[in-house]
Amino acid sequence: MKLFHATYAHPRGGLTEVLEDAFYLPNVIAVRRQLRNNGYYPISIKEIHKPLFEWADVRTRAWQIQLLRALRFQGATASAGTALLNIIEGETDPRRRIAFLPTRTVLKGGGSFSDALRELHLLDAATMAIITAGERAGDLKGVIQHAIEHTEEKSKHTKLIMTALSWLSFDILNIVGTVWGAQFGFIPYLKSQGVKSTDPAVLERFNHAISLATWVNMTLLVFITGLVFGIALFVILYWINRHKPDHYTARTLMHMPIMSAYLRNASLKESCKLMQRLLNGKVPLAEALDIIIESVYEPAARLYWTGCKKQIMAGSSPARAMARAPLLKGERDQIMTIQSIDQLAEVYAAIAEERGLMAKADQRRLALAGIIIMMVLAGATVLTMIYLLMVQNQSFLDSLKDLRS
Repeated sequence: MKLFHATYAHPRGGLTEVLEDAFYLPNVIAVRRQLRNNGYYPISIKEIHKPLFEWADVRTRAWQIQLLRALRFQGATASAGTALLNIIEGETDPRRRIAFLPTRTVLKGGGSFSDALRELHLLDAATMAIITAGERAGDLKGVIQHAIEHTEEKSKHTKLIMTALSWLSFDILNIVGTVWGAQFGFIPYLKSQGVKSTDPAVLERFNHAISLATWVNMTLLVFITGLVFGIALFVILYWINRHKPDHYTARTLMHMPIMSAYLRNASLKESCKLMQRLLNGKVPLAEALDIIIESVYEPAARLYWTGCKKQIMAGSSPARAMARAPLLKGERDQIMTIQSIDQLAEVYAAIAEERGLMAKADQRRLALAGIIIMMVLAGATVLTMIYLLMVQNQSFLDSLKDLRS
């Protein structure tokens, strides 16, 4: 399916009116056929190409939340399909109007609200599952709020991660830049300047200080650069194999102190909260498990949800299938007491809240460990620079003494 802009002639009585419209069809022939079937005469048909940076420029998280809130507001007095069509017709941004064309075509063709919204390719699988299940259950207006809460929570989580990564990257780049600048800028400058004294002891002391500073700084350079590239390579391999809990990067991550606990608690908090929203949104349990498995990348949490699905498909009751590690004993006991799906949603909401508190504690420990590591690396870099400045000052003093003598 492609987007097309067509200019066509509309004969009306003794006059001919030239009109323009957009179409979402497989090819130019299909557009021309539809125009002729409606009694129009095509003048020109051009394919509309989406902007190169559409996802960063148009399909933002802010637009997701804005669209869902507009649907909630207009859905109070009209059906969901009518509300969405009103939003599309009232859109003034030309880039968003292009993005809305597939959705508009589905609505004009009599398609369902969820199918039309899916053609927009704006909302994630979990949000679409909540909306689709609400439409099937006849409670679409009620589940829009769950979709908004899920999108806002995901946005906050993403901003938190990006802020932490930005702070860490800034510190690492500063340290690496300082070490490289000292090794290939300041130390060669000191060597070229040398010392003006002719005393052999002074020359020997200067050359020894330069050699020691070069060795120490090169060791720091190799260690820090190797550490940065090693972490970057590990992250890339983990992300490429994120759906494989048995991959060696996943197994390594599960055994990292502090980091493994934080990622496990944060992932369980997000996935348990998502399970609560999916169940409250009338999504069937098996479908909810599929959505969560696709959205969870942390190995321990992914193994938990995968194991739950296997037990459910094998015929076990939800309580018995989902009361398993890595949930704590108290959490498993709560799940074993459930009598309905609504109670299961409440239990997972409580688990998500508890895991959120645990993740915050792990986050503080992780931040403290990161600060200590950064202080050690920065301290080593600063001490090396202080030593080089001392060498430079000592060479100046030795040169002055030689001039006086």
